[in-house]
Amino acid sequence: MPNNDSPRIRRGGFTLVELMLALSLVVVATALIGSLMQMYARNFASRGADIRRQQLARSILTMMADDIRSVVMEQEYDTSVLEQLVGASGGGSATTTGAETSELDSGTAGLDSSSTTTVTSVTSDSDTLGATISTAMPPGIYGDQYSLMIDVSRIPRPDEYTPQQASITDSIIADVPGDMKTVTYYVQEATAQGVDDAMANFSRDVTSASAASLSQGFSSGLVRRQLDRGVIAYAEEMGDTQSLYRTGDLVAPEVLMLEFAYYDGTQWLTEWDSSTQSLPWLIQITLAMQSESGSQTAVLPAGTSVSTLTQTDRETYGINIYELVVAIPGAQLKPADTASLDAASGMSSMGL
Repeated sequence: MPNNDSPRIRRGGFTLVELMLALSLVVVATALIGSLMQMYARNFASRGADIRRQQLARSILTMMADDIRSVVMEQEYDTSVLEQLVGASGGGSATTTGAETSELDSGTAGLDSSSTTTVTSVTSDSDTLGATISTAMPPGIYGDQYSLMIDVSRIPRPDEYTPQQASITDSIIADVPGDMKTVTYYVQEATAQGVDDAMANFSRDVTSASAASLSQGFSSGLVRRQLDRGVIAYAEEMGDTQSLYRTGDLVAPEVLMLEFAYYDGTQWLTEWDSSTQSLPWLIQITLAMQSESGSQTAVLPAGTSVSTLTQTDRETYGINIYELVVAIPGAQLKPADTASLDAASGMSSMGL
């Protein structure tokens, strides 16, 4: 008879506790892997945004530096040489013979009063024109701590000769072709009376500050305006400043702050006027942008002064500061009369 008391073969397996522990470890490992991938994707996007922001800041600073280096300065016309030539020609005519003098006298005696009046009127017109030119604002650099105006000389492109009529509803000023342009830089605060952001509806990558201003129907950021000097002078004369504020290009809505400083050779100034100070030696450009991580804490409005922010505020709100110092070629040169007085001092008389 078969022996039923023989030992049975038992197969090994997992208990319910072991199975639950294994499943828990798989869930924890999957969660850790997912969180690591999410953190990597978030850091990758943040680093990519930082790189794009740095590239944007570099492009803006390069564009502004090119405009500053292209500034033109009107040299005053020296009439002393012309006066010497006129005086020399007048002295030479006095040495003519008596016969020639009598012929000249007899010839000029026939001139009527109308010719004399014409000469007088031409002289008076030339004096008036000279007074107008001398009192006009000369080209150069004009600005304060938060805005900058640069007069540049550039040949118009062929497409600029095509007449472009500005719409009456837009209330902007139409530019005219010319070789002398005035380029203006400033940061526009969030307002409905300024320059509109034409790319707001096409761009998906906007900062929180731009999104907040656009949600209210306002546009803010760095504005670059380029108009002919005559057009700006006419608009200011007619008091049409609102159209000037609406004219321009919103080149960078990401820029929150913009400041300038001017170096005259001895100290840094916050204002500059080329009509009285010629050209500055150096111009320091400081612009600020807010990172996306900082905008989640609080969105700073455009136009905030950089100098009012402390280091703690910059770290809290994620403010990135970018600076560039631009040297203007030929700005250190002094006028000829000033250099001739100090000719014995060598190159230092020219400011070099």
